[in-house]
Amino acid sequence: MALHQLLAQQVTTRNLPVLAVGTAFLIFIFRKLFTSSQKSEAKGWKPIPRYWQWDPIWGLDLVASQIHALRSNQFLAWLSKLHASMPHTKTFSINMFGVKWIYTYDPEVLKAVYATHFKEFGVTPIGNLRRGLTPFADKGAITTDGEDWKHSRFLIQPFFDRQVYTSTDRVARHTDQFIKLLPDNGETVDLQPLLQRWFLDIATEFIFGESTEALVYPERAKIANTMLDVLDGGRLRAQLNRLMFLRDWTPWLKSVEEIHAFVTPPIQETIKEKHEREKKIKEGATDLEPERTDLLWTMVQNLENVEELRSQICLILVANIDTTSVFISNCVWWLARYPDVWDKIRQEVHELGDIPMNFSVLRNMKYLNCVMNETHRMIPNNVSQLRGAFEDVVIPVGGGPDGKSPTLIRKGDLVLINKTVMYRDPEAWGEDSNEFKPERFDGYRGSWGFLPFGGGPRRCPAQMMVQTEAAYILAHLAKTFKRIEPRDPEPYVPVMRIGPSNKTGVKVALYR
Repeated sequence: MALHQLLAQQVTTRNLPVLAVGTAFLIFIFRKLFTSSQKSEAKGWKPIPRYWQWDPIWGLDLVASQIHALRSNQFLAWLSKLHASMPHTKTFSINMFGVKWIYTYDPEVLKAVYATHFKEFGVTPIGNLRRGLTPFADKGAITTDGEDWKHSRFLIQPFFDRQVYTSTDRVARHTDQFIKLLPDNGETVDLQPLLQRWFLDIATEFIFGESTEALVYPERAKIANTMLDVLDGGRLRAQLNRLMFLRDWTPWLKSVEEIHAFVTPPIQETIKEKHEREKKIKEGATDLEPERTDLLWTMVQNLENVEELRSQICLILVANIDTTSVFISNCVWWLARYPDVWDKIRQEVHELGDIPMNFSVLRNMKYLNCVMNETHRMIPNNVSQLRGAFEDVVIPVGGGPDGKSPTLIRKGDLVLINKTVMYRDPEAWGEDSNEFKPERFDGYRGSWGFLPFGGGPRRCPAQMMVQTEAAYILAHLAKTFKRIEPRDPEPYVPVMRIGPSNKTGVKVALYR
């Protein structure tokens, strides 16, 4: 029987209405898309170039390749390769799980998302972010928008307190302890885990008012590694999105429980301490202990719900448990390979004489700050930043074959700003953009093309603290050790933690 006869038999009067409705729906969709395209063209808006995919419906080809890149420590190379395949534009769109993602390294798109159209973009449209982190945490500064976000920012006021972020006293004791642990006779030492313990001590003292003292008791650093396991699993859960059910999350949930067990007791004790202090004040007591100044104590003055506080604290730990130590580790990795740069920092430090290294002194160490900026550029802690559109919005660039025309971003579209590609762009940084050259920041006045801590109202509140802590320990290392040399011949292999860190650590030799 001929094929057309067989098909004719299948089209009965019973299913003709279904075919008619289906055909009408398809015609409606295509007409709507065509009409929308015509309107956009009439207004001068142009569509964002689209990356060709094997699976244009669900985008599972890119989902799979991204997960493979992360698991094989090739994520940064994967991002760069993706953009290199679209050489005529800095902005293009892809499809993952049926959602339109806009990949860009154009500073003008970043400016629109961060600042000029700040109100039209946020994190709550990224539904898989909160789903991926649940039940670890829910509401906090990095997962909310609007009034919830304002409330979270209000709770973390100490980050914005100049007396707090300019203080080097809170860093000094831990830095002295850190330097005592370093061999000075050329013996190989991996600074990465030591710096992780150093920062864990500083961060926990700032957040909870009491340090873990992991530099003295190394076994206490386990909580930092557990947090990294939680983040790694949360990232994978967010990527799998609707396919999250395919994996057994029992080990991840166990790590979540460990973090909760670490965070909950100090919250409960702090609430209890607050009530006892209020009672004593009411009774007219005069023998009160000095009031605590840590972050948790400040937060408890405005929020006493244990679960809400735990969520807020857990999301603060996400951003603070490892960031500064990873950044400093990356700085040292480069410095060990550039002895001339190390010598220049030492010269800058020794020119200070016996002047205490306080905030203002560190801020004025021009070459050291150039080195830190160049490390941010070469290996940004914040590799990319994701925002979702609350509503339809037109931004001034991103459309057309060259990405330079205005374009319409639809409600629900996601914009991923790829800083690791932006910071290596030869157009912005020159043909030597892949070389470590701190001098390029001498006299640099800043631009939307280099924002290691983000920009606009959602800029990272810990920016000044991170820069102060990093400058302080790097300056003291340069003051203490004449020479530093690498003891690892392997190239840098970025393992994605909170930011990229080298797979084999930071193995160096130090000489007084």
